[in-house]
Order: sequence, then structure tokens, then C-alpha cells
Amino acid sequence: MKGRQRGVALITALLVVALAVTAAIGMSVRDHTQIQRTTLVFEQDLARSILLGAEVMALRLLEQWPDLNELPWDDCVSPPVPLVIDGIDLIARLENLHCRFNLNSLGRTEDPPVAAFADLVARAGTESDIAGWQGEQLAAAIRDWMDPETDDPVYQLRSPPERSGNRPFLLASEANRVEGMTPEIWETIAPYVTARPGTDNLIDVERAPDVVRDAVAAQTQEPGGLRYFRLSLVARLPQRDFFHCAVLDAPNGRTVVREFTACENQTR
Repeated sequence: MKGRQRGVALITALLVVALAVTAAIGMSVRDHTQIQRTTLVFEQDLARSILLGAEVMALRLLEQWPDLNELPWDDCVSPPVPLVIDGIDLIARLENLHCRFNLNSLGRTEDPPVAAFADLVARAGTESDIAGWQGEQLAAAIRDWMDPETDDPVYQLRSPPERSGNRPFLLASEANRVEGMTPEIWETIAPYVTARPGTDNLIDVERAPDVVRDAVAAQTQEPGGLRYFRLSLVARLPQRDFFHCAVLDAPNGRTVVREFTACENQTR
């Protein structure tokens, strides 16, 4: 009987020890998870502060630049620029958005560049057998999508039902919601289009890629100077990389669109 009691006591003691060890491990895991979570939150806040500071620096640089046509690189996109702010490594790239066709220009009431857009679609889609008529249909669909006085019922028939935008694009990728846009067409034209504020289609013909330059060759040269640039930033912190994308109105020193994510359809 005594041996049996000692056995029960031993098993009980082992169970108590096992429970204590399990509880200690659980507390350790929770503490580690909490520390890791706190570290990630701290890094996120730090990264955002640094990225916003870098955005302000870039904006002031562009605002004070004497001639935006004479930036110190020849292409539409600057080479990667390494920066160090408060000990954090950043990579910055600046893109001239006037090297791209402005999708919002299709929404203007007078002389929208429909033919130029159709030509761009055809030129970009040469290897994919995308025809110019598809570009014309897509241009008409984009105009309808932006027009606040129309609401094509085709969007209501989707599952789930949608409404057309009834406004200009904020991001070029919103064109994927337009009826007639296919993944193939979007992948083809994405490197050549943007969604700049306003309805102008001012193109930097000296730097724009051949597809864009040739597509707009027949359109009347639009007045004005270079204005919109897109800033792409990456902050490299120990836990992860943080991305930042901003569309800058350079002459007026203001940010038009800001996202804490990688820029869409970037030019390589």
C-alpha cells in the first residue's frame, strides 16, 4: 500500500513539474511574441517617420530645382540613390511621370486622345496580337467609367455588383476595373500609362519610350512644363523592408498621392 502511495505521489509531483514547465514555456513564448510585436511596431513607426522625411527632402529638392527638364540623369527614371538617415539605409528612385500616357486625359470633354491611346495599345501589344480596335473600345469604356453622368449597367451585373468610378483615376491600376480590360492588355500597357492629376497628356518626348512617343506623335503638343514625379523609397530595417510611394507635384511642393507600399507598374 505504501509503495502504491509513493508511486501516486511521484506521478503527481511529475505532473506538477510538467505543468510548471509548460506554463513557463508558454510565458516565455508569449513574452518573445510580445517583444517581437513591439519591435515590429517600433520599426514600422520609425520607418514611416524616416520615409516621410525623405519624401519632404525630395519634394524640396524638386521644388527648388531651376529647370525640371535638366535633372542629373537622362532617362525617365533616376538610378537607385542610396541614402542613410539616422543610421537607416534607404534606396530612392524618382520617375518622371510625363514619360507615360495619362489615362485621365481620356476623360476630358474636348479632344480626348482616344486615337493616341488606341495606337499605344496596338504598339505595346504587337507581340501579343492586341489590336488597335481593342484600344478604341477600352478608351470609350474608360471615358464612361470616369463620367459622373453615366453608369454602365454592365458593372451592376458583376458578382458582386459594382459601380463605375464616376471620377478620374487616382491610380492607373484602377483601369483593371473597367469593362474590356483584360490581364493581358493591362500587363502589356502598364509600363506606359499613369494616372496624373488633371486631364492633360503632356509627354516628355525626349525621354519617353518609343511606344509612348510614337503613339502621341500625331497629337498636338500640349502646353506646360514637367510637373509630376513619382518617388519610390525602400527603408531597410533589421526585421523587414518598408516601402513608400508618393506622387509629387514638383513646382508646387506638394504630395498628391502617398502610399506606404511599393509603387505599382514601375519602369525597370
